[in-house]
Amino acid sequence: MQDLNNKVAYVTGGTKGIGFGIAKALVEAGLKVAISGRKLEDVQKAKEELGSDNVIAIASDVTNFEDEARAVEQIVEKFGRLDVLIANAGVGKFGPVDQLSLEDWNAMIATNLTGVFHTLKAGVEQLKKNKGYYITIASLAGTNFFAGGSGYNAS
Repeated sequence: MQDLNNKVAYVTGGTKGIGFGIAKALVEAGLKVAISGRKLEDVQKAKEELGSDNVIAIASDVTNFEDEARAVEQIVEKFGRLDVLIANAGVGKFGPVDQLSLEDWNAMIATNLTGVFHTLKAGVEQLKKNKGYYITIASLAGTNFFAGGSGYNAS
């Protein structure tokens, strides 16, 4: 992507950590940016910290396809397009298999795997239309296993 003027990016899990850093770098590069997270208060706080009128805050849970579809609709309504979709939202629950609950396992799979699919599925038509980019953020835990990380490593 050569010309970043008028380009629009969506970063899931954009309220803290890597996602927030990505959003900040994109804003500084001149993109219009949508960030999402599960809690509206957290997303609004992150938007304020980014300090730009070219940022919108969206409450969306990537485990829910309808939330992601609404997020993409809001982005297109506000900015007119979507060019870059960054699936960054993730969750980690740690412990040995015999202590890892089914709820924790399911939360990681729903967010770290299914959530990525929901985000892409919701935005794919915009990306095709605008010859955009889809980027997934993954952990090295997928290849560098560690004790107590069985579920996270798998997801």
